[in-house]
Amino acid sequence: MQIGSAVTAFKQFTSRLLFLTISAVLSNTAFAIEAGQYYYFISDKCVVKGPQTPEERGAVTPDVMLFEVLPAGISDYYVNVNTKALLHYGEEGQTYLSSLESEQAYTAGKMPSEESLRKDGNAIHHDFMLQREAIDVKALINTLNGFSQLQTDKGYFFRKIVGLSNPNAKFKAITQVRLSDFGHDNRMMLTSYTSNYFMLNEQGKASETPFISVDHGAALRSQLHDANSPYSIFTKKTVCGEKWEPGN
Repeated sequence: MQIGSAVTAFKQFTSRLLFLTISAVLSNTAFAIEAGQYYYFISDKCVVKGPQTPEERGAVTPDVMLFEVLPAGISDYYVNVNTKALLHYGEEGQTYLSSLESEQAYTAGKMPSEESLRKDGNAIHHDFMLQREAIDVKALINTLNGFSQLQTDKGYFFRKIVGLSNPNAKFKAITQVRLSDFGHDNRMMLTSYTSNYFMLNEQGKASETPFISVDHGAALRSQLHDANSPYSIFTKKTVCGEKWEPGN
């Protein structure tokens, strides 16, 4: 009787293990990314806009690689953003942001979206946490000095730092990237690319609102077209990349 019970328990265990394995594989497939380099193309939420012929599109579309997705195991990925496209950033700022990509935490999920082409009406969001650490004021200042060199941005950074009442303040630094897939083949949206710095209180708890927010995505998008270009309107909030294929 004991042997029979043990066999039954083993069968139940293996069945459960098989179910979990299949579920994991199906989940990984649902959230899979087409690895490769994604180049900017003129679009509105990943729907092609502007000239339709390759020749006309090539004439008005800057040749800019936005990001690259690299596989890291069965269900894990890395993202490398083209920080060289942050033209108004200092070289040290570009290098610093790239260095944050050496260690990443990847998660994925889905939520309803009116722009989705999927049957379930969901968009898949791929989130990459590049930085989550505590830093002091000196480190924050050094970091900001490498970011946008535009006077409006530098003025914003300066006013925030000068307004600090505590010269020994600590901050939680969070830098993350979100890519969104709405069901367009070989296309993904660079939904957000930000660094947020939250002040920590004496107990080490971060404030709910960031002390300073830096939108790297907006800085990247602002350089794709001249301000008077008819296509600059499509880069105001987000931008999409199309996977490069040999021969294209």
